[in-house]
Amino acid sequence: MNCIKSLQQICDQLSEDIDSPLCQEIKEHLEQCPKCCAHVDSIKKVIYLYQNESKTDVPEAVDNRLWKVLNLQKPE
Repeated sequence: MNCIKSLQQICDQLSEDIDSPLCQEIKEHLEQCPKCCAHVDSIKKVIYLYQNESKTDVPEAVDNRLWKVLNLQKPE
């Protein structure tokens, strides 16, 4: 499992440079923690599936719950 591919995206969301101490700490942790690595991989898969799913096929309640769980603001 290679969850390090998402490191740049994680750091971008944190407004951090990929070489910053915080991003390096995240990278090191993910390399040593299968549980966190699996969690990051699961999130990537959900986002991929959600982005490729037709909006009309996702019930509104599921859509709202996903935005809330991801702690993101739903676009209007």
